[in-house]
Amino acid sequence: MKFTLYHNKNCSKSRACLLLLEERKIDFFLRDYLREPLKKNEIVKIIDNLLGNKMDLLRKVEKNISEKNLADHIFRDQKNLQRPIFFDGKNFIICRPPDKVLDHLEDL
Repeated sequence: MKFTLYHNKNCSKSRACLLLLEERKIDFFLRDYLREPLKKNEIVKIIDNLLGNKMDLLRKVEKNISEKNLADHIFRDQKNLQRPIFFDGKNFIICRPPDKVLDHLEDL
Protein backbone atom coordinates (compact mmCIF):
# COMPACT_ATOMS: atom_id res chain seq x y z
CA MET A 1 0.00 0.00 0.00
CA LYS A 2 1.30 3.43 -0.90
CA PHE A 3 0.68 6.17 1.62
CA THR A 4 0.67 9.92 0.99
CA LEU A 5 1.59 12.77 3.30
CA TYR A 6 0.10 16.14 2.35
CA HIS A 7 2.87 18.37 3.59
CA ASN A 8 3.69 22.02 4.14
CA LYS A 9 7.42 22.48 4.74
CA ASN A 10 6.76 25.72 6.64
CA CYS A 11 4.69 23.93 9.30
CA SER A 12 6.48 22.45 12.32
CA LYS A 13 3.77 19.80 12.84
CA SER A 14 4.06 18.75 9.21
CA ARG A 15 7.86 18.52 9.45
CA ALA A 16 7.53 16.48 12.65
CA CYS A 17 5.12 14.04 10.99
CA LEU A 18 7.46 13.72 8.02
CA LEU A 19 10.35 12.91 10.36
CA LEU A 20 8.32 10.24 12.19
CA LEU A 21 7.51 8.48 8.93
CA GLU A 22 11.09 8.69 7.68
CA GLU A 23 12.56 7.43 10.97
CA ARG A 24 10.31 4.37 10.80
CA LYS A 25 11.14 3.83 7.12
CA ILE A 26 7.49 4.02 6.09
CA ASP A 27 7.15 4.04 2.31
CA PHE A 28 5.08 7.09 1.34
CA PHE A 29 4.68 9.77 -1.30
CA LEU A 30 5.28 13.35 -0.18
CA ARG A 31 2.79 15.83 -1.60
CA ASP A 32 3.91 19.44 -1.14
CA TYR A 33 0.54 20.98 -1.89
CA LEU A 34 1.81 24.56 -1.79
CA ARG A 35 4.38 23.86 -4.49
CA GLU A 36 1.93 21.72 -6.47
CA PRO A 37 -1.56 22.99 -5.54
CA LEU A 38 -4.37 20.54 -5.06
CA LYS A 39 -6.98 20.21 -7.77
CA LYS A 40 -10.60 20.67 -6.77
CA ASN A 41 -11.38 16.95 -7.22
CA GLU A 42 -8.48 16.08 -4.87
CA ILE A 43 -9.90 18.40 -2.22
CA VAL A 44 -13.34 16.83 -2.59
CA LYS A 45 -11.76 13.38 -2.18
CA ILE A 46 -10.05 14.51 1.04
CA ILE A 47 -13.30 15.95 2.40
CA ASP A 48 -15.35 12.88 1.46
CA ASN A 49 -12.86 10.43 2.98
CA LEU A 50 -11.68 12.34 6.05
CA LEU A 51 -11.93 10.53 9.35
CA GLY A 52 -13.30 13.12 11.74
CA ASN A 53 -14.94 16.50 11.48
CA LYS A 54 -14.72 17.96 7.96
CA MET A 55 -14.49 21.52 9.28
CA ASP A 56 -11.24 20.58 11.06
CA LEU A 57 -9.62 20.77 7.62
CA LEU A 58 -9.56 24.54 8.02
CA ARG A 59 -6.85 26.20 10.07
CA LYS A 60 -9.02 29.29 10.51
CA VAL A 61 -12.77 28.78 10.43
CA GLU A 62 -14.74 31.71 9.09
CA LYS A 63 -18.40 32.26 9.85
CA ASN A 64 -19.52 32.07 6.22
CA ILE A 65 -17.87 28.69 5.53
CA SER A 66 -20.06 25.59 5.62
CA GLU A 67 -19.41 21.99 4.63
CA LYS A 68 -21.31 22.77 1.42
CA ASN A 69 -18.71 25.32 0.25
CA LEU A 70 -15.69 23.86 2.06
CA ALA A 71 -14.05 22.49 -1.09
CA ASP A 72 -14.34 25.83 -2.90
CA HIS A 73 -12.87 27.69 0.06
CA ILE A 74 -9.90 25.33 0.41
CA PHE A 75 -9.30 25.41 -3.34
CA ARG A 76 -9.08 29.21 -3.27
CA ASP A 77 -6.94 29.38 -0.11
CA GLN A 78 -4.81 26.25 0.25
CA LYS A 79 -2.66 27.87 2.93
CA ASN A 80 -5.73 27.59 5.18
CA LEU A 81 -5.71 23.78 4.84
CA GLN A 82 -4.87 22.10 8.12
CA ARG A 83 -1.71 20.04 8.02
CA PRO A 84 -0.29 17.54 7.93
CA ILE A 85 -2.81 15.22 6.32
CA PHE A 86 -2.04 11.55 5.89
CA PHE A 87 -3.72 9.27 3.34
CA ASP A 88 -3.64 5.53 4.01
CA GLY A 89 -4.98 4.46 0.62
CA LYS A 90 -8.59 4.73 1.75
CA ASN A 91 -8.98 7.42 4.41
CA PHE A 92 -7.43 10.75 5.28
CA ILE A 93 -6.51 11.87 8.78
CA ILE A 94 -5.27 15.16 10.15
CA CYS A 95 -2.06 14.40 12.05
CA ARG A 96 -2.34 16.81 14.93
CA PRO A 97 -0.47 15.93 17.00
CA PRO A 98 2.02 14.45 14.52
CA ASP A 99 2.31 11.11 16.32
CA LYS A 100 -1.34 10.51 15.46
CA VAL A 101 0.01 9.08 12.20
CA LEU A 102 1.74 6.27 14.13
CA ASP A 103 -1.44 5.39 16.02
CA HIS A 104 -3.31 5.30 12.73
CA LEU A 105 -0.72 3.05 11.09
CA GLU A 106 -0.97 0.62 14.02
CA ASP A 107 -4.73 0.38 13.46
CA LEU A 108 -4.39 -0.59 9.78
